[in-house]
Amino acid sequence: MLNKSSIKIVSVCSAIVGAIAAVPAMIPLVRGVAFLALMFFVAPFIIVYLKRLEIIKFDTPEKYLTVGAIAGAASFIGFAIVYFPITLLLNLIFKIQAFIWVKVVFTNFVFLVAMLILIALLNALFNAFAAFITANIYQYIENRR
Repeated sequence: MLNKSSIKIVSVCSAIVGAIAAVPAMIPLVRGVAFLALMFFVAPFIIVYLKRLEIIKFDTPEKYLTVGAIAGAASFIGFAIVYFPITLLLNLIFKIQAFIWVKVVFTNFVFLVAMLILIALLNALFNAFAAFITANIYQYIENRR
């Protein structure tokens, strides 16, 4: 499978992408698009980026799936670390109605943790599927050469 350094590289890159995706998600009209991009396009982006830099050599589809799952979970964790505190501060300072749900979620810590774990796992599943599609596209391109 993957060694520890490869997992660390994938996790850090994905968390950075997730944190970057949290910034445009502050805008209510862009929030859905940013979250969908986080759900489906982080793993292909990370795979293409690491393959172009030749950091990780992908030789089996299992590596693609593993990288996709790690990228999905790490990107949502990075997204949540940036998004939730900033929206809570915006709600406390400006009393913005679009962010009132964050204040409600933070009052029940057990629900917050369960929700974060569930969405991280769901994000990992969707990104693993996107990584599988990316693996098939790369295999198709390599067979055409």
